Amino acid sequence: MSKKTTIPEPARVAALFDRLADSYDGAATRFFPFCADRLVDRMGLRPGLKVLDVGTGTGALAVGAAQRVRPDGRVMAIDLSGRMLDQAHENSRRLGLKNLDLHDMDAGNLEFRSAYFDVLLSGFVLFFLADMEAALREWRRVLKPGGRIGISVFEPGAFEPMSGLFRRRLAGYLEDVAPEQPFLWERLAEEASCRKLFEQAGFAEIDTESVEVGFRIERPLDWWELLWRTGYRAYLDRLAESELLEFQAEHLAEVEALFEEGVLRIPVPARLILARCPEAD
Repeated sequence: MSKKTTIPEPARVAALFDRLADSYDGAATRFFPFCADRLVDRMGLRPGLKVLDVGTGTGALAVGAAQRVRPDGRVMAIDLSGRMLDQAHENSRRLGLKNLDLHDMDAGNLEFRSAYFDVLLSGFVLFFLADMEAALREWRRVLKPGGRIGISVFEPGAFEPMSGLFRRRLAGYLEDVAPEQPFLWERLAEEASCRKLFEQAGFAEIDTESVEVGFRIERPLDWWELLWRTGYRAYLDRLAESELLEFQAEHLAEVEALFEEGVLRIPVPARLILARCPEAD
């Protein structure tokens, strides 16, 4: 079995997040809005800016950005999942935002004119794209000279040791999963690789910041909720119902052994990567 990370087709990614959309916002995925708030704050957005959010999901970044750039600024947010966009629309509607537009669009093939946006944001998305450098070049294309980009990725150690237990247990059920096979998000876990990728895509003034958005859980089922409501679900959906029940019992028994005094901390170290387009190519 290969240890190479398998990159899913965009249609499969869209289908997965369509399934996740209705339950994506909640306590099990609280780290997404926490990190989005941190990234938006770090970007120092101001009224009047044009912002693009790539892979908006339910709109955590887009909503935060729209609140900061109003009344004259505008946010465009894109995603391949129509159901995620529906949730983002509902979140935006509840807050009465009038400066946020949502579009069904491929993150690697943007349908915007060149040099249009002041800022591009993207939360935990880039590692889903097969050619990450090409995607970054495309993102740079739509930014104005001197425009800024800010993205988030997971750092080494995220969700461990639970994630490692999950992967090793999964290898006993799925023939194409190796015990040490990297998950998709681990493609960008190392800071040096991230910096090199941004440099190769033509960005300058690259800066990074580590943030910890972990949390504590009180039941093994809380960990299962995280698995069920995030990208880990792609693996679980491949198991037959009888296998899924067996897998759940075995895996949660392993996780339960990690609890101390009824509490288990889920570490979620993340990295913010900020960079700027050159003033002139």
